[in-house]
Amino acid sequence: MSKRTIEIEDTLDEIIESLKDDMKTMVEEYLNDNPDLDECPDLYNDLDYDGRYHELIDGAVPIYTSEINDLFYLYGNDFEDAFDNAGIGTKEDKCWPCGWKPAAIYCYLDQEIAGWFNENSSDLYDEWKEKHPDKLEEEN
Repeated sequence: MSKRTIEIEDTLDEIIESLKDDMKTMVEEYLNDNPDLDECPDLYNDLDYDGRYHELIDGAVPIYTSEINDLFYLYGNDFEDAFDNAGIGTKEDKCWPCGWKPAAIYCYLDQEIAGWFNENSSDLYDEWKEKHPDKLEEEN
């Protein structure tokens, strides 16, 4: 019997942090364009009205099979749970191994970022207000 040692690159934290930064930028841009709001915009009704939020998530899903497989090796159960909770399909499909793995990662990223946004939206709005008092004065 022989043993092999492999390395797996864990990029999930990096992907999530990048998405958080992108979300902060999206919120700031939205508030700059809509300074009359008295609270942070709604994720799905406002920020994703034109599909930008889902474009961010979609663009963050790895495209290379090796990275997808590495992440699935490390977080497969979490990804599958997110996929199951999203209710968008079943893993019994013959395309599950290749086609649905990216969809499961997408579901996981959406779940994580939406949760983070819901927990931090008021802080994001307060930070924007502090950085842009001039925009608020223009409206009053």
